[in-house]
Amino acid sequence: MAFGRGRKRPHEQISRSESDQDIEENQYEEPNPTEETPTDGDEPNPALKPLLSEVEFQAKATGKNPGGAKKWICKHCKKGFTSSYTRIHYHFLGAPPGKKAQIQRCPVLMTNKGELERVRKIVADAEDKGISPSLKSSTIGNSMKASPNEKNIADSFRSMERHSVDLLVEKALCANGIPFNVLRSPDFVEMVRGINHAPKDYKLPSYDKARTTLLDECKRDIEKKLLPLKDTWYTHGVSIISDGWANIKHKPLLNVIVSNSRGSMFLYAENYEGVEKTGKEIAAFLLKAVEDIGPSYVLQVVTDNAANCKAAGREISKVHKHIFWSPCVAHTLNLIFKDIAEKFTWMRDTYKRAKEIVNFFNNHSHALAMFRTRSELELLKVAKTRFASHFTLLRRVNKCREALATTVVLTAWKEWVKKSEVGVRMLAEEIVATIGDEHFWEEVNNILAITKPIYLMVKFSDGEGPKMGEIYERMDCMLGEISDAMKNGEHANDHFQMQEILVNRWEKMNIPMHCLGFSLNPHYYDANYLRMEAPGGMPRRPPNHDLEVVNGVMAALERIGEDATETTLLRRQLSRFQVKEGIFGSPAARIDAVSMSPISWWSTYGSETPELADIAVKILAQPISSSSAERAWSTYSYIHNAKRNRLNATRADKLVFIHSNVRLLSRCSESYKQGSSRKWDVNPENTHLEESAIRLEDQNWE
Repeated sequence: MAFGRGRKRPHEQISRSESDQDIEENQYEEPNPTEETPTDGDEPNPALKPLLSEVEFQAKATGKNPGGAKKWICKHCKKGFTSSYTRIHYHFLGAPPGKKAQIQRCPVLMTNKGELERVRKIVADAEDKGISPSLKSSTIGNSMKASPNEKNIADSFRSMERHSVDLLVEKALCANGIPFNVLRSPDFVEMVRGINHAPKDYKLPSYDKARTTLLDECKRDIEKKLLPLKDTWYTHGVSIISDGWANIKHKPLLNVIVSNSRGSMFLYAENYEGVEKTGKEIAAFLLKAVEDIGPSYVLQVVTDNAANCKAAGREISKVHKHIFWSPCVAHTLNLIFKDIAEKFTWMRDTYKRAKEIVNFFNNHSHALAMFRTRSELELLKVAKTRFASHFTLLRRVNKCREALATTVVLTAWKEWVKKSEVGVRMLAEEIVATIGDEHFWEEVNNILAITKPIYLMVKFSDGEGPKMGEIYERMDCMLGEISDAMKNGEHANDHFQMQEILVNRWEKMNIPMHCLGFSLNPHYYDANYLRMEAPGGMPRRPPNHDLEVVNGVMAALERIGEDATETTLLRRQLSRFQVKEGIFGSPAARIDAVSMSPISWWSTYGSETPELADIAVKILAQPISSSSAERAWSTYSYIHNAKRNRLNATRADKLVFIHSNVRLLSRCSESYKQGSSRKWDVNPENTHLEESAIRLEDQNWE
C-alpha cells in the first residue's frame, strides 16, 4: 500500500509555537492535500521515494483510501511517528521555507554531519532525475524566500551544527594533549579558514607526506618569510647565541641562534657526540656558524659562563678581532643569588626554612588540602634551573603567610597531626614553629628588600630585545639600590661583603661592548637625567666622565676599527657626539634623545658621523643574554620528547626551526600586540620566568 491522500482523520489539537517543536511518538497530523502519492500497490516504493529506505514501517494504513498515514520508526534516532511521506522528508532534512515542520528533526543526523550529507545526497540525486512528483516539496531544490521566523529556525539548526563541530575540536585537543592556548594562535585560525575553503572532498595529508615532503616544503616557506629579517643583518648586525643540551637519547647538541633588535632566529642544532667540547672544539663549531652567517655581520658571541665557553671566545677573537665574547647576563645574575646564599647564613637558613614549609605542604596531601581552603595562591616548588629561584620562593611564601597561619590553628589540622606518624608529627611541629616565628618573617622581608633589585635585573636581562645600551647603567643602579636597602637595615654590617660579591661578578661579566653601548646611548647625556640623584646617593655622571667606561670604549673601538685610521676617525666622531657638536646639539636632537629609542635616534641624527652611526646602530641592536637559546631547548624538548624518542635529529631540527621561527614571525606582526591573538604564545601555565604566571603577577607587584 502506497502513501497518498488518505481519508480524513479526526483533527487533534497540537499546542506549539512558530518554531520547530518535538512531536510525540505516534502523533497524528493533518494530511497534506497537495501531496501526490501513487496508490498502485500495497507497499512503499523506495525507487520513487528514496527516504523510505531510512525508515521501518510498523503497520499498513487503514480505511477506504490505502494511501493514508503510516506508522514508522526512524532507523537513526529509533523514534516512532505516524505521518505521510512529506513528514518523513521534514524529519530528516527539515521543512522548506514558509512551511511548518510539525515533526521533530532527527537528532542523530543533526549531530552526524557525514550521515546527514549522505541522506541529503540521496534526495538531491532523486530530485535531479525527477523520478517522483512528490519531490516538489523537497527542501533541497525549493528556493522560496524564507520569512524571519524560518530564518531564525535555520540559524538555530546551524548553531547546533557548529556546536557539534566545536565538540569535535575540543575532543581532538584533549585527546592529543594540545593546550587550549592554540585556539588563539593565528596559524591555527588560518588553518581552519583554509579547511573551510578547501575542495569538498579534501582529506588531511597522510602521515608519510606530513613528515617528509610537506615538512621540507613548510621549512622552505618559513625561510622565504625570514628573508626580510635577514636583510636587517647588514644594517643592525647580529649576535650568535649558542648553548649545549642533551636530547631524549642523551646525545649532546649545540644550537645556533641569530639575534638582533628584530628578534631571535633559530638556525640549526648539531650533534656533538664524541667531541670533548674543549674551548677549541666549541670555537671551531662557532667559527663555522660565523662563516655560515658572514663574519662582517657578527658582532658578538653569547654563551653561558663556563670556562670552556670563555676559552672559545678567546679563540674566536684571534680569528675575528671585531667579534666579542659575552657571558649571559641572566646567568651571571643568577650566580649572584647563589653566591650571597652561600656567603650569608641569615639568607641561607631563611631560604632553607621557607623551602621546608613548601616541601611539607606539597608532600602531604591532607595538609595541602587544608591550606588550599585558606589560600587562592599555590606554594611554589621552584626548580633549581629557574633564575632567581630564591627570590620567587620566598616572595610566594610571604604572600601566603596569613593562609599558612590560619591553616595550622585549625582543629582539623591538629587532629590530623595527632593521628599522623611520629616523623610527620615532628616535622609538623617544626613547620608550625617556623610559621609562628616573627623573626623568620622579618628575615624574609629583609631578604626580599635586598634581593629585589637583583631579581628585577634578572627579569630585564632574561627578556629578548636590544639592551646593550642599558645594561651598564642598570647594573650601577642595581648596586645603589642594594646599598640603600642594606645600609640602614638589620644587616648593615654585611654591606661591604655584599658589594664585594656584586662587583666581582660584574667585573667578570663586563666587556668593552657594554661600555661602548652605554657611551652611545644619547639618553644618558640628557641634562635632566643627569640632575637626578642615582640610587645609593651618588651623583649621576655622563659616560664620558667615567674612567672605567672610557677605557672600555677605547678598547672596543680598537677592536672594531679595521686599522688605525678608522679607529681614529671613530674616536673623533664619538667626541663630536659626546660634546653635542653640530646636529647633535640641536633642540630636536636633545628632545628626541629622551623620547626616541637609541637606534631610531642614531638613524635620524647620525648623518654627520656616518661611520660612528653605523657602529652605534649595530652595537645598540644586540642582546645581552642567551635566554633565546634556552627557549630553543625548551622547544626541542617539547618536540623531541619521550613519546617521540624515535624522531631522528634531522627531522627534529626541522621541527624546531619551523616552531621557533613561526613564533618569531608572529611576534613581529601587529596582531600580536593587540586583538584576539595578542601574546597568544604567552602561556600562564608555562614554567619559564618570562612567560609564567609569576611574570604576569609581577606586572602588578612592581
